[in-house]
Amino acid sequence: MDATGLSTFHGLKEGDEVELEITQKSRDGRGLARLNGLLIFVSGASPGERVKVRIVKIGVRHAEAELIGGHRMAIANASA
Repeated sequence: MDATGLSTFHGLKEGDEVELEITQKSRDGRGLARLNGLLIFVSGASPGERVKVRIVKIGVRHAEAELIGGHRMAIANASA
């Protein structure tokens, strides 16, 4: 456990910057990704994008992240 009392089995902590593939959209419109088993919500991201984000909040089952300006790219369609 870290200083906040939360397990860090997923290897992430608040402030970390990571690259994610957004795979779907949440009910409230945020992009969803998974990293090391942790569900991550990303405001302003859409399915099919690869984005660089900063982790801003980590909970027991999920994390929240913010886009790092200008770091988005579309993922090539695997069926093309």
